[in-house]
Amino acid sequence: MANWTHIFSLTLPHLWLLTGTLLVLLAEGITPRRWNAGGWTAVSVFAVGAVLSSWAAQDGELWQGLYVWDGYARMLTTLIMSIGALVCLSSVCCEEWQKTGDRGSYYALLLLSALGFTLISSAGSLLTLYITLEIGTVSLFALAGHRKTDPRSGESALKLLIVSATSSAILLYGVSLVYGAYGTTVYSQLPAGLLPGAGESQLGLLGIVGMVLVIGGLAFKITAAPFHLWVADVYQGAPTPISAFLSTASKTAGFAALLRLLIIGLHGAEDIWVMALVALSALSMVLGNLVALAQSSLKRLLAYSSVAQAGYLLVAVVSGVELGLGATLFYLLLYAFANAGAFFVAQALQGNVGSEEIDALRGLRYRSPALAFSMLIFLLSLGGIPPLAGFWGKLYLFWAGASEGHYVLVLVGAITSVVALYYYLMVAKRMFIDAPEEESPFRFRRSLSTAIAICVVATAIIGLYPRPWLEWSYASTFLTLPPDLPRTATQHLQGQNVTVAGSESEKSR
Repeated sequence: MANWTHIFSLTLPHLWLLTGTLLVLLAEGITPRRWNAGGWTAVSVFAVGAVLSSWAAQDGELWQGLYVWDGYARMLTTLIMSIGALVCLSSVCCEEWQKTGDRGSYYALLLLSALGFTLISSAGSLLTLYITLEIGTVSLFALAGHRKTDPRSGESALKLLIVSATSSAILLYGVSLVYGAYGTTVYSQLPAGLLPGAGESQLGLLGIVGMVLVIGGLAFKITAAPFHLWVADVYQGAPTPISAFLSTASKTAGFAALLRLLIIGLHGAEDIWVMALVALSALSMVLGNLVALAQSSLKRLLAYSSVAQAGYLLVAVVSGVELGLGATLFYLLLYAFANAGAFFVAQALQGNVGSEEIDALRGLRYRSPALAFSMLIFLLSLGGIPPLAGFWGKLYLFWAGASEGHYVLVLVGAITSVVALYYYLMVAKRMFIDAPEEESPFRFRRSLSTAIAICVVATAIIGLYPRPWLEWSYASTFLTLPPDLPRTATQHLQGQNVTVAGSESEKSR
Protein backbone atom coordinates (compact mmCIF):
# COMPACT_ATOMS: atom_id res chain seq x y z
CA MET A 1 0.00 0.00 0.00
CA ALA A 2 1.31 3.43 -0.91
CA ASN A 3 2.21 5.73 1.92
CA TRP A 4 0.94 9.29 2.20
CA THR A 5 4.25 10.80 1.08
CA HIS A 6 4.17 8.76 -2.13
CA ILE A 7 0.54 9.69 -2.77
CA PHE A 8 1.28 13.37 -2.13
CA SER A 9 4.28 13.42 -4.49
CA LEU A 10 2.35 11.78 -7.34
CA THR A 11 -0.76 13.92 -7.01
CA LEU A 12 0.90 17.24 -6.13
CA PRO A 13 -0.13 19.14 -9.33
CA HIS A 14 -3.78 18.16 -8.87
CA LEU A 15 -3.77 18.95 -5.14
CA TRP A 16 -2.28 22.34 -6.01
CA LEU A 17 -5.16 23.06 -8.42
CA LEU A 18 -7.69 22.11 -5.71
CA THR A 19 -5.94 24.38 -3.22
CA GLY A 20 -5.77 27.13 -5.83
CA THR A 21 -9.58 27.04 -6.18
CA LEU A 22 -9.91 27.93 -2.50
CA LEU A 23 -7.22 30.60 -2.80
CA VAL A 24 -9.11 32.27 -5.67
CA LEU A 25 -12.35 32.43 -3.68
CA LEU A 26 -10.47 33.72 -0.64
CA ALA A 27 -8.59 36.37 -2.62
CA GLU A 28 -11.77 37.55 -4.32
CA GLY A 29 -13.58 37.76 -1.00
CA ILE A 30 -11.11 39.73 1.10
CA THR A 31 -9.59 42.19 -1.41
CA PRO A 32 -11.13 45.30 -3.06
CA ARG A 33 -12.87 44.50 -6.35
CA ARG A 34 -10.75 46.90 -8.33
CA TRP A 35 -7.68 44.74 -7.71
CA ASN A 36 -9.13 41.80 -9.64
CA ALA A 37 -7.28 39.58 -7.20
CA GLY A 38 -9.23 36.45 -8.16
CA GLY A 39 -8.11 36.64 -11.77
CA TRP A 40 -4.48 37.26 -11.01
CA THR A 41 -4.50 34.53 -8.35
CA ALA A 42 -5.91 32.09 -10.90
CA VAL A 43 -3.19 33.03 -13.40
CA SER A 44 -0.56 32.45 -10.70
CA VAL A 45 -2.08 29.11 -9.66
CA PHE A 46 -2.03 27.83 -13.23
CA ALA A 47 1.52 29.08 -13.84
CA VAL A 48 2.86 27.49 -10.64
CA GLY A 49 0.90 24.32 -11.44
CA ALA A 50 2.52 24.10 -14.88
CA VAL A 51 5.95 24.34 -13.29
CA LEU A 52 5.07 21.75 -10.62
CA SER A 53 3.80 19.36 -13.29
CA SER A 54 6.93 19.62 -15.42
CA TRP A 55 9.23 19.22 -12.42
CA ALA A 56 7.39 16.34 -10.76
CA ALA A 57 9.88 13.75 -11.98
CA GLN A 58 8.78 10.74 -9.93
CA ASP A 59 6.58 8.29 -11.80
CA GLY A 60 4.23 5.71 -10.38
CA GLU A 61 0.76 4.25 -10.02
CA LEU A 62 -1.77 4.46 -7.23
CA TRP A 63 -4.76 2.40 -6.17
CA GLN A 64 -4.01 -0.64 -8.33
CA GLY A 65 -3.60 1.29 -11.56
CA LEU A 66 -6.60 3.62 -11.23
CA TYR A 67 -4.26 6.63 -11.22
CA VAL A 68 -1.04 6.83 -13.27
CA TRP A 69 1.57 9.60 -13.18
CA ASP A 70 4.16 9.32 -15.95
CA GLY A 71 5.76 11.37 -18.69
CA TYR A 72 2.56 11.30 -20.73
CA ALA A 73 0.46 12.68 -17.86
CA ARG A 74 3.22 15.16 -17.00
CA MET A 75 3.29 16.71 -20.48
CA LEU A 76 -0.47 16.92 -20.93
CA THR A 77 -1.00 18.31 -17.41
CA THR A 78 1.61 20.98 -18.09
CA LEU A 79 -0.07 21.84 -21.40
CA ILE A 80 -3.58 22.10 -19.91
CA MET A 81 -2.32 24.28 -17.06
CA SER A 82 -0.55 26.55 -19.55
CA ILE A 83 -3.80 26.89 -21.51
CA GLY A 84 -5.62 27.68 -18.27
CA ALA A 85 -3.12 30.44 -17.43
CA LEU A 86 -3.59 32.04 -20.87
CA VAL A 87 -7.38 31.85 -20.66
CA CYS A 88 -7.37 33.46 -17.20
CA LEU A 89 -4.96 36.13 -18.45
CA SER A 90 -7.29 37.01 -21.31
CA SER A 91 -10.29 36.98 -18.95
CA VAL A 92 -8.82 39.52 -16.53
CA CYS A 93 -9.63 42.28 -19.02
CA CYS A 94 -13.28 41.26 -19.48
CA GLU A 95 -15.43 43.83 -17.76
CA GLU A 96 -18.53 41.66 -17.93
CA TRP A 97 -17.22 39.53 -15.05
CA GLN A 98 -16.78 42.66 -12.97
CA LYS A 99 -20.33 43.85 -13.69
CA THR A 100 -22.11 40.60 -12.90
CA GLY A 101 -20.28 40.14 -9.61
CA ASP A 102 -19.52 36.48 -10.38
CA ARG A 103 -15.84 36.95 -11.00
CA GLY A 104 -14.67 34.68 -8.20
CA SER A 105 -16.93 31.79 -9.22
CA TYR A 106 -15.79 32.17 -12.82
CA TYR A 107 -12.13 31.56 -12.01
CA ALA A 108 -12.94 28.88 -9.40
CA LEU A 109 -15.01 26.94 -11.94
CA LEU A 110 -12.25 27.29 -14.50
CA LEU A 111 -9.76 25.79 -12.05
CA LEU A 112 -12.11 22.93 -11.19
CA SER A 113 -12.64 22.18 -14.87
CA ALA A 114 -8.89 22.17 -15.45
CA LEU A 115 -8.51 19.82 -12.46
CA GLY A 116 -10.82 17.30 -14.13
CA PHE A 117 -9.07 17.58 -17.50
CA THR A 118 -5.61 17.13 -15.99
CA LEU A 119 -6.79 14.08 -14.06
CA ILE A 120 -8.06 12.54 -17.31
CA SER A 121 -4.50 12.23 -18.59
CA SER A 122 -3.68 10.18 -15.44
CA ALA A 123 -6.75 7.95 -15.61
CA GLY A 124 -5.72 4.29 -15.71
CA SER A 125 -9.19 2.79 -15.79
CA LEU A 126 -12.52 3.42 -17.46
CA LEU A 127 -14.11 4.24 -14.09
CA THR A 128 -11.49 6.89 -13.31
CA LEU A 129 -11.90 8.22 -16.83
CA TYR A 130 -15.65 8.67 -16.38
CA ILE A 131 -15.37 10.41 -13.01
CA THR A 132 -12.62 12.80 -14.08
CA LEU A 133 -14.45 13.56 -17.32
CA GLU A 134 -17.50 14.60 -15.33
CA ILE A 135 -15.39 16.79 -13.02
CA GLY A 136 -13.97 18.59 -16.02
CA THR A 137 -17.24 18.92 -17.93
CA VAL A 138 -19.80 19.89 -15.27
CA SER A 139 -17.99 23.17 -14.51
CA LEU A 140 -18.12 24.07 -18.19
CA PHE A 141 -21.92 24.23 -18.16
CA ALA A 142 -21.86 27.15 -15.74
CA LEU A 143 -18.94 28.78 -17.54
CA ALA A 144 -20.64 28.57 -20.96
CA GLY A 145 -23.72 30.29 -19.51
CA HIS A 146 -21.77 32.84 -17.50
CA ARG A 147 -22.67 35.76 -19.77
CA LYS A 148 -26.07 36.20 -18.17
CA THR A 149 -27.24 39.16 -20.27
CA ASP A 150 -26.76 37.27 -23.56
CA PRO A 151 -29.47 34.70 -24.45
CA ARG A 152 -26.99 32.90 -26.70
CA SER A 153 -24.87 32.17 -23.65
CA GLY A 154 -27.77 30.39 -21.95
CA GLU A 155 -28.49 28.47 -25.15
CA SER A 156 -24.83 27.49 -25.32
CA ALA A 157 -24.89 26.16 -21.75
CA LEU A 158 -28.09 24.18 -22.38
CA LYS A 159 -26.75 22.59 -25.56
CA LEU A 160 -23.48 21.74 -23.87
CA LEU A 161 -25.42 20.15 -21.00
CA ILE A 162 -27.54 18.01 -23.33
CA VAL A 163 -24.61 16.87 -25.46
CA SER A 164 -22.40 16.14 -22.47
CA ALA A 165 -25.17 14.20 -20.73
CA THR A 166 -25.71 12.15 -23.88
CA SER A 167 -22.04 11.40 -24.38
CA SER A 168 -21.61 10.56 -20.68
CA ALA A 169 -24.55 8.14 -20.83
CA ILE A 170 -23.06 6.40 -23.88
CA LEU A 171 -19.64 6.21 -22.25
CA LEU A 172 -21.00 4.93 -18.92
CA TYR A 173 -23.10 2.28 -20.64
CA GLY A 174 -19.98 1.15 -22.49
CA VAL A 175 -18.05 1.00 -19.21
CA SER A 176 -20.75 -1.16 -17.64
CA LEU A 177 -20.64 -3.59 -20.58
CA VAL A 178 -16.85 -3.86 -20.37
CA TYR A 179 -17.02 -4.53 -16.63
CA GLY A 180 -19.73 -7.11 -17.18
CA ALA A 181 -17.63 -8.87 -19.81
CA TYR A 182 -14.21 -8.86 -18.15
CA GLY A 183 -14.78 -8.04 -14.46
CA THR A 184 -12.42 -5.07 -14.50
CA THR A 185 -12.17 -1.57 -15.91
CA VAL A 186 -8.42 -1.08 -15.36
CA TYR A 187 -6.68 -0.75 -18.74
CA SER A 188 -3.68 -2.89 -17.85
CA GLN A 189 -5.90 -5.73 -16.58
CA LEU A 190 -8.12 -5.99 -19.63
CA PRO A 191 -7.51 -9.14 -21.67
CA ALA A 192 -5.00 -8.57 -24.45
CA GLY A 193 -6.76 -7.22 -27.46
CA LEU A 194 -10.31 -8.14 -26.43
CA LEU A 195 -10.54 -9.81 -29.82
CA PRO A 196 -9.65 -13.34 -28.75
CA GLY A 197 -12.91 -14.98 -27.96
CA ALA A 198 -14.98 -12.26 -29.58
CA GLY A 199 -16.51 -14.66 -32.00
CA GLU A 200 -16.47 -17.56 -29.58
CA SER A 201 -18.32 -16.17 -26.60
CA GLN A 202 -20.98 -13.63 -25.80
CA LEU A 203 -18.68 -12.04 -23.21
CA GLY A 204 -16.09 -11.23 -25.88
CA LEU A 205 -18.74 -9.61 -28.08
CA LEU A 206 -20.13 -7.75 -25.07
CA GLY A 207 -16.70 -6.30 -24.29
CA ILE A 208 -16.16 -5.14 -27.87
CA VAL A 209 -19.58 -3.45 -28.00
CA GLY A 210 -18.75 -1.76 -24.70
CA MET A 211 -15.43 -0.44 -26.02
CA VAL A 212 -17.08 0.85 -29.20
CA LEU A 213 -19.55 2.79 -27.03
CA VAL A 214 -16.69 4.18 -24.91
CA ILE A 215 -14.89 5.39 -28.04
CA GLY A 216 -18.15 6.89 -29.28
CA GLY A 217 -18.54 8.80 -26.01
CA LEU A 218 -15.00 10.16 -26.32
CA ALA A 219 -15.67 11.19 -29.95
CA PHE A 220 -18.04 13.85 -28.55
CA LYS A 221 -15.22 15.22 -26.41
CA ILE A 222 -12.74 15.52 -29.26
CA THR A 223 -15.43 17.06 -31.54
CA ALA A 224 -14.99 14.44 -34.26
CA ALA A 225 -17.70 14.26 -36.96
CA PRO A 226 -20.51 13.18 -36.88
CA PHE A 227 -20.50 13.94 -33.14
CA HIS A 228 -19.71 17.62 -33.76
CA LEU A 229 -23.11 19.22 -34.35
CA TRP A 230 -23.09 21.04 -31.00
CA VAL A 231 -19.69 22.69 -31.49
CA ALA A 232 -20.52 25.84 -33.49
CA ASP A 233 -23.50 26.93 -31.39
CA VAL A 234 -21.70 26.30 -28.10
CA TYR A 235 -18.50 28.07 -29.16
CA GLN A 236 -20.44 31.03 -30.54
CA GLY A 237 -22.67 31.49 -27.50
CA ALA A 238 -20.11 30.92 -24.75
CA PRO A 239 -17.85 33.75 -23.53
CA THR A 240 -14.91 33.86 -25.94
CA PRO A 241 -12.24 32.87 -23.34
CA ILE A 242 -14.36 29.80 -22.52
CA SER A 243 -14.63 28.99 -26.23
CA ALA A 244 -10.83 29.09 -26.33
CA PHE A 245 -10.67 26.77 -23.30
CA LEU A 246 -13.20 24.36 -24.84
CA SER A 247 -11.39 24.19 -28.16
CA THR A 248 -7.96 23.54 -26.65
CA ALA A 249 -8.02 22.15 -23.10
CA SER A 250 -11.15 20.04 -23.64
CA LYS A 251 -9.82 18.65 -26.91
CA THR A 252 -6.42 17.93 -25.32
CA ALA A 253 -8.12 16.04 -22.49
CA GLY A 254 -10.26 14.08 -24.95
CA PHE A 255 -7.25 12.93 -26.95
CA ALA A 256 -5.36 12.21 -23.72
CA ALA A 257 -8.10 9.82 -22.67
CA LEU A 258 -8.43 8.28 -26.13
CA LEU A 259 -4.71 7.62 -26.59
CA ARG A 260 -4.16 5.92 -23.23
CA LEU A 261 -7.28 3.82 -23.69
CA LEU A 262 -6.28 2.68 -27.19
CA ILE A 263 -2.63 2.03 -26.46
CA ILE A 264 -2.92 0.41 -23.04
CA GLY A 265 -6.41 -1.07 -23.01
CA LEU A 266 -7.00 -1.91 -26.66
CA HIS A 267 -3.54 -2.36 -28.13
CA GLY A 268 -4.42 -5.81 -29.43
CA ALA A 269 -7.76 -4.81 -30.97
CA GLU A 270 -6.50 -2.46 -33.66
CA ASP A 271 -8.57 -4.15 -36.34
CA ILE A 272 -11.69 -2.74 -34.73
CA TRP A 273 -10.73 0.70 -33.52
CA VAL A 274 -8.52 1.58 -36.49
CA MET A 275 -11.43 1.10 -38.90
CA ALA A 276 -13.72 3.23 -36.73
CA LEU A 277 -11.17 6.01 -36.30
CA VAL A 278 -10.27 6.09 -40.01
CA ALA A 279 -13.93 6.76 -40.80
CA LEU A 280 -14.16 9.44 -38.08
CA SER A 281 -10.96 11.07 -39.31
CA ALA A 282 -12.00 11.29 -42.97
CA LEU A 283 -15.49 12.52 -42.10
CA SER A 284 -14.13 15.16 -39.69
CA MET A 285 -11.64 16.54 -42.22
CA VAL A 286 -14.19 16.72 -45.05
CA LEU A 287 -17.23 17.99 -43.14
CA GLY A 288 -15.29 20.36 -40.88
CA ASN A 289 -13.53 22.12 -43.73
CA LEU A 290 -16.47 22.23 -46.15
CA VAL A 291 -18.87 23.67 -43.56
CA ALA A 292 -16.23 26.18 -42.41
CA LEU A 293 -16.19 27.60 -45.96
CA ALA A 294 -19.75 28.88 -45.57
CA GLN A 295 -19.30 30.61 -42.20
CA SER A 296 -19.55 34.37 -41.76
CA SER A 297 -18.84 34.34 -38.02
CA LEU A 298 -15.22 34.10 -36.95
CA LYS A 299 -16.03 31.97 -33.90
CA ARG A 300 -18.13 29.54 -35.95
CA LEU A 301 -15.35 29.31 -38.53
CA LEU A 302 -12.88 28.45 -35.77
CA ALA A 303 -15.38 25.92 -34.37
CA TYR A 304 -15.62 24.00 -37.65
CA SER A 305 -11.89 24.37 -38.11
CA SER A 306 -11.58 22.64 -34.74
CA VAL A 307 -13.62 19.71 -36.08
CA ALA A 308 -11.26 19.42 -39.05
CA GLN A 309 -8.23 19.60 -36.76
CA ALA A 310 -9.61 16.62 -34.82
CA GLY A 311 -9.63 14.71 -38.11
CA TYR A 312 -5.98 15.58 -38.77
CA LEU A 313 -5.03 14.37 -35.28
CA LEU A 314 -6.83 11.08 -35.84
CA VAL A 315 -4.66 10.43 -38.92
CA ALA A 316 -1.72 9.92 -36.56
CA VAL A 317 -3.74 8.14 -33.89
CA VAL A 318 -4.76 5.34 -36.28
CA SER A 319 -1.10 4.51 -36.91
CA GLY A 320 -0.98 3.09 -33.37
CA VAL A 321 2.81 3.34 -33.10
CA GLU A 322 5.13 5.71 -31.31
CA LEU A 323 5.59 7.85 -34.41
CA GLY A 324 1.86 8.57 -34.35
CA LEU A 325 1.67 9.06 -30.59
CA GLY A 326 4.52 11.57 -30.58
CA ALA A 327 3.07 13.40 -33.58
CA THR A 328 -0.30 13.65 -31.84
CA LEU A 329 1.22 15.11 -28.67
CA PHE A 330 3.33 17.55 -30.70
CA TYR A 331 0.31 18.71 -32.68
CA LEU A 332 -1.78 19.15 -29.52
CA LEU A 333 1.01 21.35 -28.16
CA LEU A 334 1.23 23.70 -31.15
CA TYR A 335 -2.52 23.64 -31.80
CA ALA A 336 -3.24 24.86 -28.27
CA PHE A 337 -1.30 28.10 -28.73
CA ALA A 338 -2.41 28.82 -32.33
CA ASN A 339 -6.09 28.13 -31.75
CA ALA A 340 -6.28 29.86 -28.36
CA GLY A 341 -4.53 32.87 -29.92
CA ALA A 342 -7.11 33.03 -32.73
CA PHE A 343 -9.94 33.03 -30.19
CA PHE A 344 -8.19 35.79 -28.20
CA VAL A 345 -8.11 37.90 -31.38
CA ALA A 346 -11.85 37.24 -31.78
CA GLN A 347 -12.24 38.45 -28.19
CA ALA A 348 -10.38 41.68 -28.99
CA LEU A 349 -12.53 42.15 -32.08
CA GLN A 350 -15.73 41.69 -30.10
CA GLY A 351 -14.56 44.09 -27.42
CA ASN A 352 -13.83 46.86 -29.93
CA VAL A 353 -16.55 46.61 -32.59
CA GLY A 354 -19.13 44.52 -30.73
CA SER A 355 -19.19 41.92 -33.47
CA GLU A 356 -17.51 38.62 -34.19
CA GLU A 357 -18.34 38.58 -37.90
CA ILE A 358 -15.46 38.04 -40.31
CA ASP A 359 -16.44 41.24 -42.13
CA ALA A 360 -15.66 43.17 -38.95
CA LEU A 361 -12.00 42.36 -39.59
CA ARG A 362 -11.92 44.62 -42.68
CA GLY A 363 -8.85 46.79 -42.71
CA LEU A 364 -7.64 45.51 -39.35
CA ARG A 365 -4.04 46.20 -40.38
CA TYR A 366 -4.82 49.94 -40.43
CA ARG A 367 -6.52 49.93 -37.03
CA SER A 368 -4.24 47.48 -35.20
CA PRO A 369 -1.27 46.19 -37.22
CA ALA A 370 0.03 44.03 -34.35
CA LEU A 371 -3.34 42.30 -33.92
CA ALA A 372 -3.65 41.70 -37.68
CA PHE A 373 -0.14 40.27 -37.85
CA SER A 374 -0.84 38.03 -34.83
CA MET A 375 -4.01 36.67 -36.42
CA LEU A 376 -2.13 36.02 -39.65
CA ILE A 377 0.45 33.96 -37.72
CA PHE A 378 -2.27 31.88 -36.06
CA LEU A 379 -4.18 31.29 -39.30
CA LEU A 380 -1.10 30.32 -41.30
CA SER A 381 -0.01 27.93 -38.55
CA LEU A 382 -3.44 26.30 -38.45
CA GLY A 383 -3.29 26.07 -42.24
CA GLY A 384 0.11 24.34 -42.13
CA ILE A 385 2.22 26.97 -43.90
CA PRO A 386 6.02 26.69 -43.35
CA PRO A 387 7.98 27.62 -41.34
CA LEU A 388 5.25 27.97 -38.71
CA ALA A 389 4.51 25.27 -36.15
CA GLY A 390 1.44 23.93 -37.95
CA PHE A 391 3.53 22.88 -40.94
CA TRP A 392 5.71 20.59 -38.84
CA GLY A 393 2.69 19.32 -36.97
CA LYS A 394 0.80 18.27 -40.09
CA LEU A 395 3.95 16.87 -41.66
CA TYR A 396 4.44 14.46 -38.75
CA LEU A 397 0.74 13.62 -38.53
CA PHE A 398 0.63 12.63 -42.20
CA TRP A 399 4.01 10.91 -41.99
CA ALA A 400 2.71 8.73 -39.16
CA GLY A 401 -0.41 7.85 -41.13
CA ALA A 402 1.57 7.02 -44.28
CA SER A 403 4.04 4.88 -42.30
CA GLU A 404 1.22 2.45 -41.51
CA GLY A 405 -0.22 2.46 -45.03
CA HIS A 406 -3.13 4.89 -44.59
CA TYR A 407 -2.33 6.62 -47.88
CA VAL A 408 -5.95 7.43 -48.77
CA LEU A 409 -6.47 9.09 -45.40
CA VAL A 410 -3.30 11.12 -45.87
CA LEU A 411 -4.47 12.17 -49.34
CA VAL A 412 -7.81 13.30 -47.89
CA GLY A 413 -5.90 15.25 -45.27
CA ALA A 414 -3.71 16.94 -47.88
CA ILE A 415 -6.67 17.93 -50.09
CA THR A 416 -8.75 19.24 -47.19
CA SER A 417 -5.73 21.19 -45.93
CA VAL A 418 -5.81 23.13 -49.21
CA VAL A 419 -9.52 23.81 -48.66
CA ALA A 420 -8.77 25.02 -45.14
CA LEU A 421 -6.05 27.29 -46.45
CA TYR A 422 -8.62 28.99 -48.69
CA TYR A 423 -10.89 30.12 -45.85
CA TYR A 424 -7.94 31.05 -43.63
CA LEU A 425 -6.57 33.27 -46.42
CA MET A 426 -10.00 34.83 -46.99
CA VAL A 427 -9.87 36.01 -43.37
CA ALA A 428 -6.37 37.37 -44.02
CA LYS A 429 -7.72 39.18 -47.10
CA ARG A 430 -10.29 40.98 -44.95
CA MET A 431 -7.54 42.15 -42.63
CA PHE A 432 -4.84 43.19 -45.10
CA ILE A 433 -6.51 44.04 -48.44
CA ASP A 434 -10.05 45.29 -47.74
CA ALA A 435 -10.51 48.90 -46.68
CA PRO A 436 -11.66 49.55 -43.11
CA GLU A 437 -15.17 50.80 -42.38
CA GLU A 438 -13.77 52.89 -39.53
CA GLU A 439 -10.29 54.15 -38.87
CA SER A 440 -10.29 54.44 -35.08
CA PRO A 441 -7.51 52.31 -33.57
CA PHE A 442 -8.29 49.20 -31.54
CA ARG A 443 -7.92 49.41 -27.77
CA PHE A 444 -7.69 46.43 -25.44
CA ARG A 445 -6.28 45.64 -22.03
CA ARG A 446 -2.66 44.82 -21.53
CA SER A 447 -3.48 41.38 -20.12
CA LEU A 448 -5.23 40.37 -23.36
CA SER A 449 -2.39 41.68 -25.52
CA THR A 450 0.05 39.73 -23.30
CA ALA A 451 -1.92 36.50 -23.81
CA ILE A 452 -1.94 37.06 -27.59
CA ALA A 453 1.78 37.87 -27.60
CA ILE A 454 2.61 34.67 -25.68
CA CYS A 455 0.64 32.63 -28.23
CA VAL A 456 2.45 34.35 -31.13
CA VAL A 457 5.88 33.74 -29.60
CA ALA A 458 5.07 30.09 -28.79
CA THR A 459 3.75 29.44 -32.32
CA ALA A 460 6.82 31.05 -33.88
CA ILE A 461 9.35 29.32 -31.59
CA ILE A 462 7.82 25.86 -32.05
CA GLY A 463 7.86 26.40 -35.82
CA LEU A 464 11.36 27.82 -36.14
CA TYR A 465 12.96 25.47 -33.61
CA PRO A 466 10.78 22.33 -33.40
CA ARG A 467 13.42 19.84 -32.32
CA PRO A 468 13.18 20.18 -28.48
CA TRP A 469 9.38 20.16 -28.61
CA LEU A 470 9.39 17.09 -30.85
CA GLU A 471 11.80 15.30 -28.54
CA TRP A 472 9.68 16.21 -25.52
CA SER A 473 6.56 14.89 -27.28
CA TYR A 474 8.18 11.62 -28.36
CA ALA A 475 9.85 11.09 -24.99
CA SER A 476 6.47 11.52 -23.28
CA THR A 477 5.06 8.49 -25.09
CA PHE A 478 7.64 5.98 -23.88
CA LEU A 479 6.30 5.34 -20.42
CA THR A 480 2.79 4.61 -21.57
CA LEU A 481 3.58 1.88 -24.03
CA PRO A 482 3.23 -1.79 -23.16
CA PRO A 483 6.40 -3.85 -23.80
CA ASP A 484 5.03 -5.67 -26.83
CA LEU A 485 3.94 -2.55 -28.69
CA PRO A 486 6.15 -1.44 -31.61
CA ARG A 487 7.87 1.86 -30.85
CA THR A 488 8.01 3.13 -34.41
CA ALA A 489 6.76 2.11 -37.78
CA THR A 490 10.27 1.12 -38.82
CA GLN A 491 10.74 -1.01 -35.75
CA HIS A 492 7.34 -2.48 -36.30
CA LEU A 493 8.53 -3.72 -39.67
CA GLN A 494 12.11 -4.60 -38.93
CA GLY A 495 12.33 -5.16 -35.20
CA GLN A 496 15.41 -2.97 -35.02
CA ASN A 497 16.53 0.21 -33.28
CA VAL A 498 15.46 3.32 -35.16
CA THR A 499 15.94 7.04 -35.43
CA VAL A 500 13.33 9.13 -33.65
CA ALA A 501 11.48 11.27 -36.16
CA GLY A 502 12.28 14.96 -35.96
CA SER A 503 15.68 14.46 -34.28
CA GLU A 504 19.04 13.10 -35.24
CA SER A 505 19.55 11.04 -32.14
CA GLU A 506 18.94 7.34 -32.20
CA LYS A 507 16.89 5.83 -29.46
CA SER A 508 16.53 2.23 -28.62
CA ARG A 509 14.05 0.43 -26.47
